[in-house]
Amino acid sequence: MPEAKPKLSMILFSGDFDKAMAALTLANGAAGQGMEVTIFFTFWGMNLLRRTTLESNRFLEALFKRMMPVGVEKIGLSKMNFGGVGPWLMKKLIRQKDGQTAADLFRMAMERQIHFVACEASLKLLGIRPDELIHYDHLQIAGVDQFLQNARESQISFFI
Repeated sequence: MPEAKPKLSMILFSGDFDKAMAALTLANGAAGQGMEVTIFFTFWGMNLLRRTTLESNRFLEALFKRMMPVGVEKIGLSKMNFGGVGPWLMKKLIRQKDGQTAADLFRMAMERQIHFVACEASLKLLGIRPDELIHYDHLQIAGVDQFLQNARESQISFFI
C-alpha cells in the first residue's frame, strides 16, 4: 500500500490581498512538495471563492453581500489600501518583479488540485448561496468538524 501524503491544513479567515497571497504561497509551496493541502475559507476569506452576487431579500445579507468583494481579483490590502488603489499598485510592483499576484496563485492552487472548503456557517451567516461560489471540482461546503478532522491528520496547520 502506498504511503499517505503528508498533509497541510489552513484556515483562511482574511480576505485581504496580502494575507491571501501568503496563504496561497504556502499552500502552493506545500502542494509543490507533494503535500495534500486543504484550505478552509471562512468569514472574509470566503470572498475569494465568490464568483457572483445573487440578490437577497434580507436587508443585512444584501448589505453585506454588496459591500464584500467578489473574487480574488477584487480583494483589497490589509494596510495601505488607499481606497482600492493599493492593490493596483501592489499588482504593478509584483509584475515589475516578475512575481505572481493573488489571482495567479489562486489559479495555480486550482491547477495543483488544492482542496477548498467553504465554511458552511459563514455561508449561512453572510447569506452566500452555494451557486454564488466558483465552479471547482475540489471545492466542498462543510462545517468546522470537517476542518478539525482534516487538521488532526495534518502535519502542519496555519491560521491566516
